[in-house]
Amino acid sequence: MLQEYQMGPFQVTPIRVTHSIPDCCGLILRSEHGSIVHTGDWKIDENPVDGEHFDRSTFDLLSKEPISLMMSDSTNVLSPGRTPGEAVVRDSLCQKVLDHAGKGRVVVTQFASNLHRLASVKAAADAAGRRICFIGTSLGTYLEAAYRDGRAPINPAELIKPNQLRDHDPNKVLIVTTGSQAEPRAQLSLASRSASENLRIGPQDLVLYSAKVIPGNETQVSQMLNSLALQGARVVASRSDNLHVSGHAYQGELEEVLRFVKPQHFLPVHGEYSFLVEHARLARQRAGVLFTEVIKNGQMLGIHERRNRNTLSTGSMAAAAAGKEQASGEQQQSGISVIGEVDLFRLFNDGSRGTGTAAEMGIPEREAMAFEGIIVAAVDVIRPKLAAGKGGMGCKARVTTRGMWTESGKLLDVLHQAIQAAVSRLPGDASLGQVERDIIDACQKAARWFNNKKPEVIVVAFEHDPRAAGIPDMVTRPRRQQPAATGKAATAAPAQQQQRVAVPWGPQGTQPRRSPAAAEQQQQQQQEVTAAAAAAIAVPAAQQAPAAAAN
Repeated sequence: MLQEYQMGPFQVTPIRVTHSIPDCCGLILRSEHGSIVHTGDWKIDENPVDGEHFDRSTFDLLSKEPISLMMSDSTNVLSPGRTPGEAVVRDSLCQKVLDHAGKGRVVVTQFASNLHRLASVKAAADAAGRRICFIGTSLGTYLEAAYRDGRAPINPAELIKPNQLRDHDPNKVLIVTTGSQAEPRAQLSLASRSASENLRIGPQDLVLYSAKVIPGNETQVSQMLNSLALQGARVVASRSDNLHVSGHAYQGELEEVLRFVKPQHFLPVHGEYSFLVEHARLARQRAGVLFTEVIKNGQMLGIHERRNRNTLSTGSMAAAAAGKEQASGEQQQSGISVIGEVDLFRLFNDGSRGTGTAAEMGIPEREAMAFEGIIVAAVDVIRPKLAAGKGGMGCKARVTTRGMWTESGKLLDVLHQAIQAAVSRLPGDASLGQVERDIIDACQKAARWFNNKKPEVIVVAFEHDPRAAGIPDMVTRPRRQQPAATGKAATAAPAQQQQRVAVPWGPQGTQPRRSPAAAEQQQQQQQEVTAAAAAAIAVPAAQQAPAAAAN
Protein backbone atom coordinates (compact mmCIF):
# COMPACT_ATOMS: atom_id res chain seq x y z
CA MET A 1 0.00 0.00 0.00
CA LEU A 2 0.93 3.68 -0.46
CA GLN A 3 3.22 2.74 -3.37
CA GLU A 4 2.49 5.19 -6.17
CA TYR A 5 2.22 4.22 -9.84
CA GLN A 6 1.21 5.97 -13.05
CA MET A 7 -2.13 5.17 -14.73
CA GLY A 8 -2.78 7.37 -17.75
CA PRO A 9 -2.92 11.00 -16.59
CA PHE A 10 -3.23 9.97 -12.93
CA GLN A 11 -0.65 9.36 -10.24
CA VAL A 12 -2.35 6.58 -8.26
CA THR A 13 -1.79 5.80 -4.57
CA PRO A 14 -3.53 2.76 -2.98
CA ILE A 15 -4.69 3.24 0.60
CA ARG A 16 -5.57 0.44 3.03
CA VAL A 17 -9.22 -0.17 3.92
CA THR A 18 -10.90 -3.13 5.63
CA HIS A 19 -13.62 -5.28 4.05
CA SER A 20 -14.81 -8.90 4.00
CA ILE A 21 -12.00 -9.97 1.66
CA PRO A 22 -8.25 -9.45 2.18
CA ASP A 23 -5.99 -6.79 0.70
CA CYS A 24 -8.71 -4.24 -0.05
CA CYS A 25 -7.81 -0.65 -0.85
CA GLY A 26 -9.17 2.73 -1.79
CA LEU A 27 -7.45 4.89 -4.41
CA ILE A 28 -6.09 8.42 -4.48
CA LEU A 29 -5.89 9.65 -8.08
CA ARG A 30 -3.88 12.86 -8.49
CA SER A 31 -3.54 14.87 -11.71
CA GLU A 32 -2.77 18.41 -12.84
CA HIS A 33 -6.51 19.10 -12.99
CA GLY A 34 -7.29 17.95 -9.45
CA SER A 35 -7.39 14.92 -7.14
CA ILE A 36 -10.01 12.22 -6.67
CA VAL A 37 -10.48 9.81 -3.74
CA HIS A 38 -12.39 6.57 -4.34
CA THR A 39 -12.92 4.42 -1.23
CA GLY A 40 -13.95 1.20 -2.97
CA ASP A 41 -15.94 -1.27 -0.81
CA TRP A 42 -15.00 -0.67 2.81
CA LYS A 43 -15.79 -0.53 6.49
CA ILE A 44 -13.70 0.21 9.58
CA ASP A 45 -12.96 -3.05 11.41
CA GLU A 46 -11.22 -2.26 14.69
CA ASN A 47 -10.05 -5.88 15.09
CA PRO A 48 -9.53 -7.32 11.58
CA VAL A 49 -8.98 -11.07 11.17
CA ASP A 50 -5.82 -10.60 9.11
CA GLY A 51 -4.40 -7.85 11.35
CA GLU A 52 -4.35 -5.24 8.56
CA HIS A 53 -6.06 -2.13 9.95
CA PHE A 54 -7.94 0.67 8.22
CA ASP A 55 -5.42 3.45 7.40
CA ARG A 56 -6.96 6.33 9.35
CA SER A 57 -3.78 8.40 9.35
CA THR A 58 -3.55 8.63 5.54
CA PHE A 59 -7.23 9.53 5.22
CA ASP A 60 -6.69 12.25 7.84
CA LEU A 61 -3.72 13.66 5.90
CA LEU A 62 -5.91 14.04 2.80
CA SER A 63 -7.62 17.00 4.45
CA LYS A 64 -4.35 18.91 4.07
CA GLU A 65 -4.57 18.85 0.26
CA PRO A 66 -7.43 19.94 -2.01
CA ILE A 67 -9.53 16.89 -2.94
CA SER A 68 -11.69 17.88 -5.90
CA LEU A 69 -13.98 14.86 -5.65
CA MET A 70 -14.62 12.00 -3.26
CA MET A 71 -16.59 8.88 -4.16
CA SER A 72 -17.70 6.49 -1.43
CA ASP A 73 -19.61 3.20 -0.96
CA SER A 74 -23.31 3.71 -0.12
CA THR A 75 -24.42 0.11 0.51
CA ASN A 76 -25.25 0.50 4.23
CA VAL A 77 -26.05 4.21 4.37
CA LEU A 78 -29.48 3.43 5.87
CA SER A 79 -27.92 1.59 8.85
CA PRO A 80 -27.17 3.78 11.90
CA GLY A 81 -24.14 3.30 14.10
CA ARG A 82 -21.03 1.33 13.13
CA THR A 83 -20.43 -2.04 11.48
CA PRO A 84 -19.62 -4.88 13.92
CA GLY A 85 -16.27 -6.61 13.41
CA GLU A 86 -15.63 -10.11 12.07
CA ALA A 87 -14.49 -11.22 15.54
CA VAL A 88 -18.16 -11.17 16.62
CA VAL A 89 -19.02 -13.76 13.97
CA ARG A 90 -15.99 -15.90 14.82
CA ASP A 91 -17.02 -16.13 18.48
CA SER A 92 -20.64 -16.94 17.58
CA LEU A 93 -19.65 -19.64 15.08
CA CYS A 94 -17.33 -21.28 17.59
CA GLN A 95 -20.05 -21.38 20.24
CA LYS A 96 -22.72 -22.85 17.97
CA VAL A 97 -20.43 -25.51 16.50
CA LEU A 98 -19.28 -26.53 19.99
CA ASP A 99 -22.91 -26.74 21.19
CA HIS A 100 -23.63 -29.25 18.37
CA ALA A 101 -20.87 -31.63 19.45
CA GLY A 102 -21.93 -35.28 19.15
CA LYS A 103 -25.25 -34.38 17.45
CA GLY A 104 -24.29 -34.67 13.77
CA ARG A 105 -22.90 -32.58 10.94
CA VAL A 106 -22.59 -28.80 10.77
CA VAL A 107 -23.36 -27.10 7.42
CA VAL A 108 -22.32 -23.46 6.95
CA THR A 109 -23.34 -21.36 3.95
CA GLN A 110 -21.70 -18.01 3.14
CA PHE A 111 -20.55 -15.78 0.29
CA ALA A 112 -17.78 -17.69 -1.48
CA SER A 113 -15.57 -14.60 -1.74
CA ASN A 114 -15.69 -13.88 2.01
CA LEU A 115 -12.27 -15.28 2.93
CA HIS A 116 -12.35 -13.64 6.36
CA ARG A 117 -15.48 -15.66 7.10
CA LEU A 118 -13.63 -18.81 6.06
CA ALA A 119 -11.00 -17.93 8.68
CA SER A 120 -13.78 -17.76 11.31
CA VAL A 121 -15.19 -21.09 10.11
CA LYS A 122 -11.71 -22.62 10.34
CA ALA A 123 -11.39 -21.37 13.92
CA ALA A 124 -14.74 -22.95 14.82
CA ALA A 125 -13.82 -26.26 13.17
CA ASP A 126 -10.48 -26.40 14.97
CA ALA A 127 -12.14 -25.64 18.31
CA ALA A 128 -14.62 -28.50 17.82
CA GLY A 129 -12.16 -30.99 16.32
CA ARG A 130 -13.92 -31.11 12.95
CA ARG A 131 -12.48 -31.32 9.44
CA ILE A 132 -13.79 -29.04 6.70
CA CYS A 133 -15.33 -30.08 3.38
CA PHE A 134 -16.11 -27.62 0.58
CA ILE A 135 -19.20 -28.35 -1.54
CA GLY A 136 -19.47 -25.74 -4.30
CA THR A 137 -17.05 -24.91 -7.09
CA SER A 138 -16.67 -21.18 -6.38
CA LEU A 139 -15.45 -21.82 -2.82
CA GLY A 140 -12.50 -23.79 -4.14
CA THR A 141 -11.81 -21.17 -6.81
CA TYR A 142 -11.45 -18.33 -4.28
CA LEU A 143 -9.46 -20.47 -1.84
CA GLU A 144 -6.98 -21.54 -4.54
CA ALA A 145 -6.45 -17.91 -5.59
CA ALA A 146 -5.86 -16.86 -1.99
CA TYR A 147 -3.51 -19.80 -1.44
CA ARG A 148 -1.36 -18.82 -4.42
CA ASP A 149 -1.15 -15.30 -2.97
CA GLY A 150 -0.24 -16.57 0.48
CA ARG A 151 -3.47 -15.32 2.09
CA ALA A 152 -5.56 -18.50 2.35
CA PRO A 153 -6.97 -19.16 5.83
CA ILE A 154 -7.20 -22.89 5.00
CA ASN A 155 -4.75 -25.23 3.30
CA PRO A 156 -6.63 -26.74 0.33
CA ALA A 157 -4.79 -30.05 0.85
CA GLU A 158 -6.45 -30.45 4.26
CA LEU A 159 -10.01 -30.39 2.92
CA ILE A 160 -12.19 -33.49 2.72
CA LYS A 161 -13.32 -34.23 -0.81
CA PRO A 162 -17.13 -34.38 -1.25
CA ASN A 163 -17.07 -38.00 -2.43
CA GLN A 164 -15.25 -38.98 0.80
CA LEU A 165 -17.85 -37.58 3.20
CA ARG A 166 -19.53 -40.94 3.75
CA ASP A 167 -16.24 -42.33 5.06
CA HIS A 168 -16.06 -39.80 7.92
CA ASP A 169 -17.86 -39.57 11.24
CA PRO A 170 -20.64 -36.93 10.87
CA ASN A 171 -19.68 -35.60 14.32
CA LYS A 172 -16.21 -34.76 12.98
CA VAL A 173 -17.28 -32.94 9.80
CA LEU A 174 -18.04 -29.28 9.04
CA ILE A 175 -19.38 -28.60 5.53
CA VAL A 176 -19.05 -25.19 3.87
CA THR A 177 -21.35 -24.80 0.89
CA THR A 178 -22.50 -22.26 -1.68
CA GLY A 179 -26.08 -21.11 -2.20
CA SER A 180 -26.63 -18.44 0.46
CA GLN A 181 -28.83 -16.50 -2.03
CA ALA A 182 -30.75 -19.64 -3.11
CA GLU A 183 -29.22 -19.58 -6.58
CA PRO A 184 -30.97 -22.44 -8.45
CA ARG A 185 -27.77 -24.28 -9.36
CA ALA A 186 -25.88 -23.68 -6.09
CA GLN A 187 -25.35 -26.66 -3.82
CA LEU A 188 -27.43 -25.71 -0.78
CA SER A 189 -30.33 -24.75 -3.04
CA LEU A 190 -30.03 -28.10 -4.83
CA ALA A 191 -29.88 -29.90 -1.48
CA SER A 192 -33.08 -28.18 -0.35
CA ARG A 193 -34.76 -29.82 -3.38
CA SER A 194 -32.98 -33.16 -2.82
CA ALA A 195 -31.21 -32.60 -6.14
CA SER A 196 -27.56 -32.36 -5.03
CA GLU A 197 -25.31 -35.32 -5.71
CA ASN A 198 -22.89 -34.37 -2.93
CA LEU A 199 -25.07 -32.95 -0.16
CA ARG A 200 -28.04 -34.72 1.42
CA ILE A 201 -29.67 -32.96 4.36
CA GLY A 202 -30.73 -35.08 7.33
CA PRO A 203 -32.42 -34.65 10.73
CA GLN A 204 -29.06 -34.53 12.56
CA ASP A 205 -27.70 -31.59 10.53
CA LEU A 206 -27.23 -28.05 11.87
CA VAL A 207 -27.42 -25.41 9.08
CA LEU A 208 -25.80 -22.06 9.92
CA TYR A 209 -26.78 -19.24 7.57
CA SER A 210 -23.70 -17.00 7.73
CA ALA A 211 -24.68 -14.41 5.11
CA LYS A 212 -27.00 -11.50 4.41
CA VAL A 213 -30.04 -11.83 2.17
CA ILE A 214 -29.47 -9.51 -0.77
CA PRO A 215 -32.55 -7.33 -1.45
CA GLY A 216 -34.73 -9.05 -4.03
CA ASN A 217 -33.76 -12.59 -2.95
CA GLU A 218 -35.92 -12.76 0.19
CA THR A 219 -38.61 -15.06 -1.23
CA GLN A 220 -36.35 -17.74 -2.68
CA VAL A 221 -34.04 -17.73 0.35
CA SER A 222 -37.02 -18.17 2.67
CA GLN A 223 -38.32 -21.04 0.55
CA MET A 224 -34.90 -22.72 0.60
CA LEU A 225 -34.57 -22.46 4.40
CA ASN A 226 -38.11 -23.80 4.86
CA SER A 227 -37.30 -26.78 2.62
CA LEU A 228 -34.18 -27.53 4.67
CA ALA A 229 -36.24 -27.42 7.85
CA LEU A 230 -38.83 -29.76 6.31
CA GLN A 231 -36.03 -32.27 5.73
CA GLY A 232 -35.38 -32.26 9.48
CA ALA A 233 -32.37 -29.97 9.75
CA ARG A 234 -32.10 -27.28 12.39
CA VAL A 235 -31.69 -23.94 10.59
CA VAL A 236 -30.07 -20.98 12.40
CA ALA A 237 -30.46 -17.73 10.44
CA SER A 238 -31.58 -15.03 12.87
CA ARG A 239 -29.77 -11.68 12.95
CA SER A 240 -29.54 -12.01 16.71
CA ASP A 241 -27.40 -15.15 16.28
CA ASN A 242 -24.53 -12.91 15.03
CA LEU A 243 -23.62 -15.23 12.18
CA HIS A 244 -22.92 -12.41 9.74
CA VAL A 245 -21.52 -8.90 9.72
CA SER A 246 -21.43 -6.66 6.68
CA GLY A 247 -18.31 -5.62 4.83
CA HIS A 248 -19.76 -2.16 4.14
CA ALA A 249 -19.67 0.92 6.35
CA TYR A 250 -22.62 2.14 8.42
CA GLN A 251 -23.55 5.80 8.90
CA GLY A 252 -21.02 6.43 11.67
CA GLU A 253 -18.07 5.30 9.57
CA LEU A 254 -19.32 7.11 6.45
CA GLU A 255 -19.48 10.38 8.37
CA GLU A 256 -16.06 9.82 9.97
CA VAL A 257 -14.25 9.38 6.63
CA LEU A 258 -16.04 12.34 5.05
CA ARG A 259 -14.82 14.50 7.94
CA PHE A 260 -11.29 13.12 7.46
CA VAL A 261 -11.08 13.94 3.74
CA LYS A 262 -13.13 17.17 3.61
CA PRO A 263 -13.71 16.95 -0.17
CA GLN A 264 -14.76 19.94 -2.27
CA HIS A 265 -17.38 17.79 -4.04
CA PHE A 266 -18.94 14.45 -3.14
CA LEU A 267 -20.41 11.74 -5.39
CA PRO A 268 -22.00 8.72 -3.63
CA VAL A 269 -21.59 5.41 -5.49
CA HIS A 270 -22.43 1.70 -5.15
CA GLY A 271 -26.05 1.39 -4.05
CA GLU A 272 -29.67 1.82 -5.04
CA TYR A 273 -30.58 5.32 -6.25
CA SER A 274 -32.40 6.05 -2.99
CA PHE A 275 -29.24 5.02 -1.09
CA LEU A 276 -27.18 7.48 -3.14
CA VAL A 277 -29.60 10.29 -2.38
CA GLU A 278 -29.46 9.52 1.34
CA HIS A 279 -25.65 9.40 1.29
CA ALA A 280 -25.50 12.82 -0.40
CA ARG A 281 -27.83 14.20 2.29
CA LEU A 282 -25.63 12.72 5.03
CA ALA A 283 -22.54 14.37 3.48
CA ARG A 284 -24.24 17.79 3.41
CA GLN A 285 -25.98 17.73 6.78
CA ARG A 286 -23.58 15.77 8.99
CA ALA A 287 -20.14 16.11 7.36
CA GLY A 288 -20.32 19.68 6.09
CA VAL A 289 -19.75 18.95 2.38
CA LEU A 290 -21.25 21.85 0.44
CA PHE A 291 -21.47 20.38 -3.06
CA THR A 292 -22.86 16.93 -3.80
CA GLU A 293 -24.33 15.28 -6.88
CA VAL A 294 -26.23 12.06 -7.56
CA ILE A 295 -26.09 10.59 -11.07
CA LYS A 296 -27.52 7.56 -12.84
CA ASN A 297 -25.60 4.87 -14.68
CA GLY A 298 -24.20 6.24 -17.93
CA GLN A 299 -24.21 9.90 -16.94
CA MET A 300 -20.90 11.81 -17.10
CA LEU A 301 -19.99 14.31 -14.41
CA GLY A 302 -17.87 17.43 -14.82
CA ILE A 303 -15.90 18.70 -11.81
CA HIS A 304 -14.05 22.04 -11.44
CA GLU A 305 -11.32 22.35 -8.82
CA ARG A 306 -11.71 25.14 -6.23
CA ARG A 307 -9.17 27.46 -4.67
CA ASN A 308 -10.75 26.44 -1.40
CA ARG A 309 -13.90 24.61 -0.31
CA ASN A 310 -16.11 27.56 -1.28
CA THR A 311 -14.54 29.37 -4.26
CA LEU A 312 -13.94 28.10 -7.79
CA SER A 313 -10.44 28.42 -9.23
CA THR A 314 -9.78 30.86 -12.08
CA GLY A 315 -8.95 28.15 -14.62
CA SER A 316 -10.50 28.47 -18.06
CA MET A 317 -13.03 25.64 -17.58
CA ALA A 318 -14.11 26.92 -14.20
CA ALA A 319 -14.35 30.50 -15.44
CA ALA A 320 -16.49 29.44 -18.38
CA ALA A 321 -18.80 27.47 -16.10
CA ALA A 322 -18.99 30.39 -13.66
CA GLY A 323 -19.91 32.76 -16.50
CA LYS A 324 -22.76 30.48 -17.52
CA GLU A 325 -24.01 30.28 -13.95
CA GLN A 326 -23.96 34.06 -13.56
CA ALA A 327 -25.77 34.50 -16.88
CA SER A 328 -28.48 32.11 -15.74
CA GLY A 329 -28.89 34.00 -12.47
CA GLU A 330 -27.55 31.28 -10.14
CA GLN A 331 -26.29 32.68 -6.85
CA GLN A 332 -23.77 29.97 -6.00
CA GLN A 333 -21.28 28.29 -8.30
CA SER A 334 -21.64 24.55 -7.84
CA GLY A 335 -18.58 23.52 -9.87
CA ILE A 336 -20.14 20.07 -10.40
CA SER A 337 -22.66 19.16 -13.10
CA VAL A 338 -23.77 16.44 -15.51
CA ILE A 339 -22.11 17.10 -18.86
CA GLY A 340 -23.28 14.14 -20.95
CA GLU A 341 -24.68 10.63 -21.05
CA VAL A 342 -23.58 7.33 -22.56
CA ASP A 343 -26.10 4.89 -24.01
CA LEU A 344 -25.54 1.77 -21.92
CA PHE A 345 -26.69 -1.75 -22.76
CA ARG A 346 -26.41 -5.11 -21.05
CA LEU A 347 -24.11 -7.91 -22.18
CA PHE A 348 -24.96 -11.52 -21.33
CA ASN A 349 -22.54 -14.40 -20.84
CA ASP A 350 -23.59 -17.94 -21.67
CA GLY A 351 -21.54 -20.47 -19.76
CA SER A 352 -18.26 -18.53 -20.10
CA ARG A 353 -18.22 -19.21 -23.84
CA GLY A 354 -20.52 -16.78 -25.61
CA THR A 355 -21.02 -13.11 -24.76
CA GLY A 356 -23.35 -10.67 -26.51
CA THR A 357 -26.44 -8.51 -26.36
CA ALA A 358 -29.89 -9.83 -25.50
CA ALA A 359 -30.74 -10.28 -29.18
CA GLU A 360 -27.41 -11.97 -29.97
CA MET A 361 -27.80 -14.42 -27.09
CA GLY A 362 -31.46 -15.15 -27.86
CA ILE A 363 -32.71 -13.89 -24.50
CA PRO A 364 -36.23 -12.95 -25.77
CA GLU A 365 -36.61 -16.42 -27.31
CA ARG A 366 -35.45 -18.09 -24.10
CA GLU A 367 -37.93 -16.07 -22.05
CA ALA A 368 -40.72 -16.92 -24.48
CA MET A 369 -39.95 -20.64 -24.26
CA ALA A 370 -39.69 -20.46 -20.46
CA PHE A 371 -43.02 -18.70 -19.94
CA GLU A 372 -45.03 -19.68 -23.02
CA GLY A 373 -43.66 -23.13 -23.90
CA ILE A 374 -42.58 -24.63 -27.21
CA ILE A 375 -44.26 -26.68 -29.96
CA VAL A 376 -42.27 -28.83 -32.38
CA ALA A 377 -43.97 -30.37 -35.43
CA ALA A 378 -42.52 -32.68 -38.07
CA VAL A 379 -44.88 -32.69 -41.08
CA ASP A 380 -44.86 -35.26 -43.90
CA VAL A 381 -46.39 -33.41 -46.89
CA ILE A 382 -48.47 -35.53 -49.28
CA ARG A 383 -49.07 -33.80 -52.61
CA PRO A 384 -52.00 -34.66 -54.97
CA LYS A 385 -51.36 -37.02 -57.89
CA LEU A 386 -50.34 -35.35 -61.14
CA ALA A 387 -53.26 -36.92 -63.01
CA ALA A 388 -55.73 -35.47 -60.55
CA GLY A 389 -54.69 -31.91 -61.34
CA LYS A 390 -54.34 -29.15 -58.80
CA GLY A 391 -55.96 -29.55 -55.41
CA GLY A 392 -55.45 -29.49 -51.66
CA MET A 393 -52.56 -31.36 -50.08
CA GLY A 394 -52.60 -33.83 -47.23
CA CYS A 395 -50.07 -34.52 -44.49
CA LYS A 396 -49.01 -36.72 -41.64
CA ALA A 397 -47.79 -34.78 -38.60
CA ARG A 398 -45.88 -35.66 -35.45
CA VAL A 399 -46.29 -33.01 -32.75
CA THR A 400 -44.66 -32.60 -29.35
CA THR A 401 -44.80 -29.83 -26.74
CA ARG A 402 -42.61 -28.75 -23.82
CA GLY A 403 -43.53 -26.51 -20.88
CA MET A 404 -47.24 -26.36 -21.76
CA TRP A 405 -50.46 -27.54 -20.16
CA THR A 406 -51.93 -30.17 -22.50
CA GLU A 407 -54.97 -31.34 -20.49
CA SER A 408 -54.06 -35.02 -20.78
CA GLY A 409 -53.13 -34.75 -24.46
CA LYS A 410 -56.11 -32.73 -25.69
CA LEU A 411 -53.82 -29.92 -26.83
CA LEU A 412 -52.02 -32.35 -29.14
CA ASP A 413 -55.34 -33.31 -30.77
CA VAL A 414 -56.17 -29.65 -31.30
CA LEU A 415 -52.76 -29.03 -32.87
CA HIS A 416 -53.10 -32.02 -35.20
CA GLN A 417 -56.46 -30.77 -36.41
CA ALA A 418 -55.06 -27.26 -36.94
CA ILE A 419 -52.13 -28.61 -38.95
CA GLN A 420 -54.35 -30.82 -41.15
CA ALA A 421 -56.68 -27.92 -41.85
CA ALA A 422 -53.82 -25.53 -42.68
CA VAL A 423 -52.20 -27.97 -45.13
CA SER A 424 -55.45 -28.91 -46.83
CA ARG A 425 -56.07 -25.26 -47.75
CA LEU A 426 -52.80 -24.99 -49.67
CA PRO A 427 -52.53 -25.65 -53.43
CA GLY A 428 -50.75 -28.78 -54.55
CA ASP A 429 -47.70 -26.91 -55.79
CA ALA A 430 -47.10 -24.87 -52.60
CA SER A 431 -43.46 -24.73 -51.50
CA LEU A 432 -42.31 -26.35 -48.25
CA GLY A 433 -41.50 -22.88 -46.90
CA GLN A 434 -45.12 -21.80 -47.39
CA VAL A 435 -46.30 -25.02 -45.73
CA GLU A 436 -44.13 -24.34 -42.66
CA ARG A 437 -45.26 -20.71 -42.35
CA ASP A 438 -48.95 -21.61 -42.51
CA ILE A 439 -48.53 -24.40 -39.97
CA ILE A 440 -46.71 -22.05 -37.56
CA ASP A 441 -49.59 -19.57 -37.77
CA ALA A 442 -52.15 -22.33 -37.26
CA CYS A 443 -50.36 -23.75 -34.20
CA GLN A 444 -49.99 -20.34 -32.58
CA LYS A 445 -53.68 -19.59 -33.05
CA ALA A 446 -54.66 -23.02 -31.71
CA ALA A 447 -52.46 -22.61 -28.61
CA ARG A 448 -53.84 -19.14 -27.95
CA TRP A 449 -57.38 -20.51 -28.16
CA PHE A 450 -56.61 -23.56 -26.01
CA ASN A 451 -54.67 -22.08 -23.07
CA ASN A 452 -54.02 -18.42 -23.94
CA LYS A 453 -50.31 -19.02 -24.59
CA LYS A 454 -48.00 -17.74 -27.32
CA PRO A 455 -45.47 -20.56 -27.63
CA GLU A 456 -42.39 -20.74 -29.82
CA VAL A 457 -43.32 -22.98 -32.77
CA ILE A 458 -40.78 -24.96 -34.80
CA VAL A 459 -41.99 -26.77 -37.92
CA VAL A 460 -39.97 -29.03 -40.21
CA ALA A 461 -41.86 -30.00 -43.39
CA PHE A 462 -40.59 -32.62 -45.82
CA GLU A 463 -41.91 -34.45 -48.87
CA HIS A 464 -43.75 -37.71 -48.43
CA ASP A 465 -42.83 -38.62 -52.03
CA PRO A 466 -39.80 -36.69 -53.32
CA ARG A 467 -40.74 -37.69 -56.89
CA ALA A 468 -44.00 -35.81 -56.61
CA ALA A 469 -42.11 -32.71 -55.57
CA GLY A 470 -39.78 -33.09 -58.57
CA ILE A 471 -42.54 -33.27 -61.25
CA PRO A 472 -44.15 -29.87 -61.72
CA ASP A 473 -47.19 -29.16 -63.80
CA MET A 474 -46.45 -29.71 -67.51
CA VAL A 475 -47.21 -26.96 -69.96
CA THR A 476 -46.54 -26.97 -73.66
CA ARG A 477 -45.19 -24.49 -76.09
CA PRO A 478 -44.61 -24.80 -79.84
CA ARG A 479 -41.13 -25.44 -81.10
CA ARG A 480 -39.47 -22.61 -82.97
CA GLN A 481 -40.33 -22.65 -86.71
CA GLN A 482 -37.65 -24.25 -88.90
CA PRO A 483 -36.62 -22.86 -92.35
CA ALA A 484 -38.48 -24.20 -95.37
CA ALA A 485 -37.05 -27.43 -96.83
CA THR A 486 -37.28 -29.23 -100.17
CA GLY A 487 -37.77 -32.86 -101.23
CA LYS A 488 -38.32 -35.45 -98.54
CA ALA A 489 -37.45 -32.91 -95.83
CA ALA A 490 -40.36 -30.77 -97.02
CA THR A 491 -42.66 -33.78 -96.74
CA ALA A 492 -41.75 -34.22 -93.04
CA ALA A 493 -41.85 -30.49 -92.26
CA PRO A 494 -45.59 -30.25 -91.53
CA ALA A 495 -45.30 -33.05 -88.98
CA GLN A 496 -42.31 -31.40 -87.34
CA GLN A 497 -44.10 -28.04 -87.20
CA GLN A 498 -47.01 -29.66 -85.33
CA GLN A 499 -44.70 -31.33 -82.76
CA ARG A 500 -45.25 -30.22 -79.16
CA VAL A 501 -42.47 -30.35 -76.62
CA ALA A 502 -43.13 -30.89 -72.88
CA VAL A 503 -41.50 -28.15 -70.81
CA PRO A 504 -41.44 -28.08 -67.01
CA TRP A 505 -42.40 -24.85 -65.29
CA GLY A 506 -42.69 -23.93 -61.63
CA PRO A 507 -44.96 -21.43 -59.90
CA GLN A 508 -45.10 -18.01 -61.59
CA GLY A 509 -43.15 -19.30 -64.58
CA THR A 510 -39.90 -19.97 -62.71
CA GLN A 511 -37.89 -23.16 -62.72
CA PRO A 512 -38.26 -24.71 -59.23
CA ARG A 513 -35.27 -25.71 -57.12
CA ARG A 514 -34.89 -29.48 -56.83
CA SER A 515 -32.57 -31.98 -55.29
CA PRO A 516 -29.98 -33.70 -57.57
CA ALA A 517 -31.99 -36.93 -57.48
CA ALA A 518 -35.20 -35.16 -58.52
CA ALA A 519 -33.38 -33.28 -61.28
CA GLU A 520 -31.93 -36.51 -62.64
CA GLN A 521 -35.34 -38.18 -62.60
CA GLN A 522 -36.90 -35.18 -64.35
CA GLN A 523 -34.22 -35.35 -67.08
CA GLN A 524 -34.94 -39.03 -67.61
CA GLN A 525 -38.68 -38.37 -67.91
CA GLN A 526 -38.04 -35.59 -70.43
CA GLN A 527 -35.96 -38.01 -72.47
CA GLU A 528 -38.83 -40.51 -72.38
CA VAL A 529 -41.29 -37.84 -73.53
CA THR A 530 -38.96 -36.82 -76.36
CA ALA A 531 -38.51 -40.46 -77.43
CA ALA A 532 -42.27 -41.01 -77.43
CA ALA A 533 -42.78 -37.91 -79.57
CA ALA A 534 -40.12 -39.08 -82.01
CA ALA A 535 -41.77 -42.48 -82.24
CA ALA A 536 -45.13 -40.86 -82.93
CA ILE A 537 -43.58 -38.94 -85.83
CA ALA A 538 -41.74 -42.01 -87.21
CA VAL A 539 -44.85 -44.18 -87.45
CA PRO A 540 -46.70 -42.06 -90.10
CA ALA A 541 -43.47 -41.65 -92.04
CA ALA A 542 -43.02 -45.44 -92.12
CA GLN A 543 -46.61 -45.90 -93.32
CA GLN A 544 -46.06 -43.39 -96.15
CA ALA A 545 -42.86 -45.10 -97.39
CA PRO A 546 -44.54 -48.38 -98.71
CA ALA A 547 -47.23 -46.32 -100.42
CA ALA A 548 -44.64 -44.28 -102.22
CA ALA A 549 -42.88 -47.48 -103.31
CA ALA A 550 -46.15 -48.90 -104.67
CA ASN A 551 -46.67 -45.77 -106.74
